[in-house]
This record gives sequence, structure tokens and C-alpha cells, in this order.
Amino acid sequence: MRKYLTRLCKNIVSEKFNAQNYRTRKSYYGTDICVEPIVCGLYCNGFTLDVFAKQCYKIKYDYEFGGLWINDKPWKDYINLLYLEENDIWHSENPVWEKKPRSVELETYTEGGEDMIIDLEEPTASQLQSYIDGFDINENVSLWWENGRPGNGVPFDNMKEHYEDYENWLKELQKICDKMPF
Repeated sequence: MRKYLTRLCKNIVSEKFNAQNYRTRKSYYGTDICVEPIVCGLYCNGFTLDVFAKQCYKIKYDYEFGGLWINDKPWKDYINLLYLEENDIWHSENPVWEKKPRSVELETYTEGGEDMIIDLEEPTASQLQSYIDGFDINENVSLWWENGRPGNGVPFDNMKEHYEDYENWLKELQKICDKMPF
């Protein structure tokens, strides 16, 4: 569905989508959609579009401001979050920081089973890349190994295994980041 929503949103933004043709429920590339105009006074300021799939999506487009949202999130953020979910990285529904409405908390696991929480100001490839670049494996391993001995329920026999677990996780995270849509 992510690829479908990406195509639809790109067509809307590039003005290749004719909303007038979908005022009644019709198929658009194999999925039913329906457009409802947003009218303010005498002018049409945009439209909302319902996408009828396994999950229902509400797309809102504002002509005046050029804004496009899917389920009340900026469309590129929403597409990125769908992509991350496809790769078993889950996200918070509400912003992590009050003054940063696009902030998001991601959750994923290493092969060794460690729960990794990633807080980003925005769900973008550049923000995720900054997190990856700033991740200090030595610092994180040292949190689990006090004086070179395992503590806090660490599931590894030695620090080297733990270090390798983080390295492998960062490599996988980098592959995901490299393919993020936006």
C-alpha cells in the first residue's frame, strides 16, 4: 500500500491527479477512492480523499498552502513510517517532544534481542542517518558490562559478541536508511 500511496500523493502534488473525476467512489489504479471538496465561502480550497483498502486512509490536500497529509501526518512522514513498519521498525503514534510535532519514537531489536529505542525530530532518512552516525557502540556496550563483567541481564558470553551484535544491527539499520523513500 505504501507504493500506491506514494504514487497517488506524488500525482496530487504534481497536479497530475484530477480530483473532479473521483467525486463518486471509483477505482484508481485498482483501489477505490472518493474525493470530497473542501469549500470555504465561494472557493474550493482543496479536498479530502478516502482510500478504501484493508486499512482506510484519509488524504487531505490544501490548494492554498500546498499541504498534503495522510491521516493527519505530513504525507512524506507517513510514507516513511509505513516503510519503517514494513522493515519491523515500529513507531509511536504521538510526538515524542511537545514542541516538535513531527518527532517520533522508533522501536526495533538487535539480533541478540536488545530493545532499541530511537527518538528522531522527524521521521526522515537524514534524521535516521544522523542517529546511525552518532551511535557509539563502545558507550552502549560499556553500559551493560561493568568492569568487563556482564551485568543487567546481558545475553552475551563476552563483550566482543555484544559489540558484534550492535555492529550487525547498525548495518541493517543503514540498509533500511539507504532505501527510505524521503
